[in-house]
Amino acid sequence: MYKGMYIAASGALQRSQEMDTIANNLANVNTNGFKRNKQSARFYPVLEGTARQSSALYPNARGMTSAGTFAIDTAQGAYQFTGNPLDLALSGDTFFAVEKNGTTFYTRSGNFTLDREGFVSTQDGYKLVDRGNQPIVIDNTEGAVSVSGDGIIYLLNVQQKSNTLVAEIKITKLADIQHAGGSLYTGTEVETTDFDVSQGVVERSNVSPVSETIAMINAQRQFEMAQKVVQNFDELAQKALSALASVTA
Repeated sequence: MYKGMYIAASGALQRSQEMDTIANNLANVNTNGFKRNKQSARFYPVLEGTARQSSALYPNARGMTSAGTFAIDTAQGAYQFTGNPLDLALSGDTFFAVEKNGTTFYTRSGNFTLDREGFVSTQDGYKLVDRGNQPIVIDNTEGAVSVSGDGIIYLLNVQQKSNTLVAEIKITKLADIQHAGGSLYTGTEVETTDFDVSQGVVERSNVSPVSETIAMINAQRQFEMAQKVVQNFDELAQKALSALASVTA
C-alpha cells in the first residue's frame, strides 16, 4: 500500500516542480532575451532484488515512478525593431559575453546603453566585452555607431567619409548552459563563427504565454490527481490499521 503512495507522491512532486518552472517562465515573458525552462519526465521501473536496485528511488516498491529533468529552450525569440543603434540581436543559439565585478556571464538581451564612463553596458550594468575579454568602451560620441553582421563595432564619420574600428564583440555558443537570473546565463564557451548580429532590434523572450498557461493548467490538474491518490492510500492505511486493531483486541 505504501509503495503505491510513494509512486503517487513522486508524481505529485514532479508536477509541483513543473508548476514552479512554468511560473518562472511566465514571470519573464517580457524579459528581453529570456530563454524558457522546459521540463521532461521519464518513467522507469522501481525494482526489488535485482542488479539495478541501487538505481531505484524506492528499492522496496514494485511499479513505475517518474523522474524529471530540466533544460533550457534556446529557441530564438521574436525580434522587435527599436532603431536604437546600441540595440543588438543575435541569430541562432549564440550569446553575448558580459562581465560585472570580474565575473563573466552570457546574455541574449541586447538592449545595450552607454554608461557614464562610455562602456557599452546592459540595463543592469553588466559590461559588454570584446574577443579579448575586455569591456568595450566608446569614447568618441561624434560618430555614428555601426555594428556589422559579424559583431564588429565601427564609428562612422559621414563628413570625413571614414570609419574607425572600435571593437569586435565576443559572441559564443554555450555548453552546459544554466540560468543565472533574468536573462543572464552561465556555461562553458564553445567557439563559433555561425552567427549574425542585427542592429536596431532586440530579441524578446521566447516564452509563449498561451502555451505556458495551458501547461500550467494541465500540471495543476495532474498534481491534484496525484495528491488525491496519496490521500486515498492514506485513508486505506488508516482503515487497515483500524481493522487490525479490532482483530487483535
